[in-house]
Amino acid sequence: MAITTSDFQSLDTVNATSRSDDPKFIIHRMILSDEFSQTPAEHAIMAWLVSLPSELDPAHAAKRLVNKYADDEACFRDDAVKTLNLLRQTAEFPYARLSLCRSNHRKRRRYNA
Repeated sequence: MAITTSDFQSLDTVNATSRSDDPKFIIHRMILSDEFSQTPAEHAIMAWLVSLPSELDPAHAAKRLVNKYADDEACFRDDAVKTLNLLRQTAEFPYARLSLCRSNHRKRRRYNA
């Protein structure tokens, strides 16, 4: 079976924000395609994280992707639901929150030293 450009027509209609949130459509394919049903959700999340542009906060991208797919969650496969849950966990830790945790950790270490 040959792949044609019409196979990617739906991907072309995705706006620029969605493209930057999921540049290689890893999450999109994991959630909506049966071809990735054997792929562990953890692997998909790791591949997605590595594919993101360095200037994009993964937490913000994850939040937008969760909002995009959450309405249809009831009809998703178990691995797609797990992928969404991992995205929700990722969304809880934006750069600002992570830097706060790191700076608090450093302060504590100085006092305990």
